[in-house]
Amino acid sequence: MLDKYLKILSESLDKKTELLKSIEEKSREQSELIKDMAELEAIDANMDQKDALITELIKLDEGFEAMYENIKSELADHKDEHKDAIADIQGKITRVMELSTSIEAIEARNKNEMEKRFSFERKNLQDQRKVSTAAYDYYKVSNKLNAVTPQFMDKKK
Repeated sequence: MLDKYLKILSESLDKKTELLKSIEEKSREQSELIKDMAELEAIDANMDQKDALITELIKLDEGFEAMYENIKSELADHKDEHKDAIADIQGKITRVMELSTSIEAIEARNKNEMEKRFSFERKNLQDQRKVSTAAYDYYKVSNKLNAVTPQFMDKKK
């Protein structure tokens, strides 16, 4: 029975590895979108796709943890009998951790790049407001110059 549970844990780690690879790929795509100054909608769509993958990953992780908690004590009692399966699972966990670290590094870089992008966009908006205000002020002043102020003339002489 324990063999089945260990096989399920191993398959769960395989699925988790595939999900992490997909997330890593989406993070790299996001990095390219940011560098290419793509539309914010494209970046947002990429983030939505990553969010769906992360949600699936969390569910998978919760299932793994629950399964492990169920067999933890029995596994400790029969550790020597399942040495190969445990070593395989440990190797897969190491791979999962490596992918997680890689994704965290990419996401940290993406965060910095997005902060720079938002700063750039904010500056552009401020510049546009200044130009618009200056143009409106010029318009008001130029209209006042062409207007003839009312004048009184004394027609008696």
